[in-house]
Amino acid sequence: MTEAKTNEESSKKVPALSSKSSSGLDFIISGVIALIFFLCPIFFTGLVAQGLGFEKMILLYFLVLVGVVAWVTKGVILGELNLKRTPLDIPIITTLVLFGISTILSISVKDSLIGSYGSSAKGFAAVFIFVLFYYLVVNNLNLKRVKSVFWAFVFSSILLVVYSLLQLMQIYIIPFDLVAARSFNPIGSVSGLAIYIVSILPILVVAATQIKSISPKMKSPLALVLKVFIGIGVLASLAVLMLLSGFTFWPISIVGMVIVLMFFLSKIIKISSNNLIIPLGVFLALIIFLVLGNFNFINLQLPSEVSLSRGASWDIAKDALKDNPLFGSGPSTFYYNFSKFKSGDFNDSVLWNVRFDSASGALFEFLATVGILGTVSVIILVLISFSVTFLALIKTKKSEVHSILLALFASMISFLLFSLLFAVNNSVILMTAIIFILGISVSLVLQQDRFAILNLSFRASPKYALALAAIFLCVSAGVVIMFTMGLKMYLADVYAKQAIVAPKSEEKIEKLEKAVELAPYQDAYYLNLANNYMAIANQGALAGKDQTEIGANLSQAIENGKKAVNLSENRAGNNEALALIYENASFYTRGALEWSEQLYAKVKTLDPKNPVPDLRMALINMARANAETDTEEQKYYIGEAVKKYDDSIKLKGDLAAAYYGKAIAHEKLGENDDAIEQLKRANLVSRNNLDYRFELGRLYFNRGVSQPNIAQDDFAEISKNDLKPDVNQGTSTPERPLSVSPDQATGNVVAKNADMDAAEQLFLSIVAANPNHANALYSLAVLYQKTGQNDNALKAINRLLTVVKDAKTTEAIKAQFSGILQ
Repeated sequence: MTEAKTNEESSKKVPALSSKSSSGLDFIISGVIALIFFLCPIFFTGLVAQGLGFEKMILLYFLVLVGVVAWVTKGVILGELNLKRTPLDIPIITTLVLFGISTILSISVKDSLIGSYGSSAKGFAAVFIFVLFYYLVVNNLNLKRVKSVFWAFVFSSILLVVYSLLQLMQIYIIPFDLVAARSFNPIGSVSGLAIYIVSILPILVVAATQIKSISPKMKSPLALVLKVFIGIGVLASLAVLMLLSGFTFWPISIVGMVIVLMFFLSKIIKISSNNLIIPLGVFLALIIFLVLGNFNFINLQLPSEVSLSRGASWDIAKDALKDNPLFGSGPSTFYYNFSKFKSGDFNDSVLWNVRFDSASGALFEFLATVGILGTVSVIILVLISFSVTFLALIKTKKSEVHSILLALFASMISFLLFSLLFAVNNSVILMTAIIFILGISVSLVLQQDRFAILNLSFRASPKYALALAAIFLCVSAGVVIMFTMGLKMYLADVYAKQAIVAPKSEEKIEKLEKAVELAPYQDAYYLNLANNYMAIANQGALAGKDQTEIGANLSQAIENGKKAVNLSENRAGNNEALALIYENASFYTRGALEWSEQLYAKVKTLDPKNPVPDLRMALINMARANAETDTEEQKYYIGEAVKKYDDSIKLKGDLAAAYYGKAIAHEKLGENDDAIEQLKRANLVSRNNLDYRFELGRLYFNRGVSQPNIAQDDFAEISKNDLKPDVNQGTSTPERPLSVSPDQATGNVVAKNADMDAAEQLFLSIVAANPNHANALYSLAVLYQKTGQNDNALKAINRLLTVVKDAKTTEAIKAQFSGILQ
């Protein structure tokens, strides 16, 4: 009897303990879901290089994995796992499979798996996490939790809006020194902030008007306080959108409010007459803002943002489909399609040297990256989502969460329209996904009687119990692995951000090496390492350091550049960066130009409409010509350079750097008339480039003088130049030293002619634009001396002496113009 009683007591204790543990896990699950909707909009630290969207994605990974572990653990404790059967199951699984196949066949499996650098929300891992989050929410959400999650999201959005408004008004409320505190809003970009606020405006409006409908048991004083608080959020949202009028697409904001008003005015969702004033007032305010257009009440001097046009996005998508029709190039690889399939007309735009990694429109990007099959599966998934949500709104029995579903439905439509029409950042992609998941989940909660439940009971048989144990262990191991990888990715990017702000190259390298150690699969880290090693090598060469040390840094630069290319060999930017490293290394290492040329040839296959590879190969041939002593060999390489310059001009007719290069090549061949014509074209398409203007003046002077021995030389050969980037041309222009050889001014005074007049006007225009331009002042002095205008020459010399600071150069100038200075 005693033994039987003891067994009975034990059997009672086990269910009690299971129930208690289950309740605790339920609390964790519901808390995780609420935290995701509360933290994702407002979370940021500014500590990583990839931006705020990456931080939000890492946070989502962590919370979703915690929730999934708690959910599976609950199933283990209870001995069963219940899964709701929904209309989206087959489309979701199909989409996941197709995205997986596209990832396997991708032009860069690494980029497609985890997302290319800066686009973590587009990789297969992100899609997988979104699917996990969907099933976590769908299977653990009830009417009570819907309200908690909704209010968590509303409060978070209001905090975001108020914080952003204060930021725009330059009122900084974060007391500690945070990099992102004064530089960014919590969404990461100005356009992203406008998209987010427009999309969540219906949620805030419904929350302000339907408090008692959503929470009828709430006491009236508390409801009034809450209504005032949310009303402030609505007004702050309108204020932010007004300040961001240049970034706000008003038609979509109006569409969102029209949807809300249609359900209110048709009485599908009941609303009191007093509360109806709020959505009507917001609707009228949006109409007024639409009519006003981009009128700025306050000049905030916001940063400009650029994106690919929808026309160009569609053209690229069409050509990409011809290349990879079924599965595309792989998730998160639009950068490849852009480089390979962009139109030649793109070179006529001011953004011709920018490489875009996102299309303006999700449909275009899906077509290019996951092909027809992946795109169709996504379209079907979206259509079913909207149909489920709409039917739940109009056909289910009215409940307290119907107003919430209306708000989410309008927000879903707004997010979808923005995704179809514009390029969106990681933060907006994440928010779009979680709003869709919440909207669908609320719809399924309202229609839960219509859908079957798949019950996986593991208590009936030891085999099932063993299967559950295996599932639990696999999920737990997978979660630990994914969490550890995510943490390492985050810490690596923290080091990458520290490298960006570090003042010295040595410090940058130290931080980047730590980043590489944690995330050896990020090509961006290796490229930054390569560039910093190259910078140290150049500094060492200028300082006259030991060749062994310079060679070691060069080797490190090349080695890291190679690693970046190997990790993402189909990215044109990586190959171009390594080619530039080899090109710079050619000043110290033999054979580097050949490697550089090979890489530029590969860039040309990956980015066939880009004129820069041809331009750089032309410069390589000019460097070879300058290094040659045989006259015929020099002419051959110069001829090859001219061909490459012509190829680059065919791709971009207004490429000033190519015309300038051709001018130098013709001058080397003694063809001064052709050189002048090319420089005239360079100046025509690049009117503000003083270097080109000076070179044209120099050539006019040389052609205009009657005595060859006073002609100014082209005093810096390409192979010896310190090449500096020209941001307007996407290439390099030489920085020329002052030439003051005394024997240049010998010879008799000559009469001025048309060429001399042209040279004088060009030099004067340069001095007018830059009064301290030493070469222009020197050239004017030489010109006036040669034409017998000693008074003007004296003025130019005196001005030149105030500009030149080097004592040796100053003495040379005085010696050269001693006859005038006496």
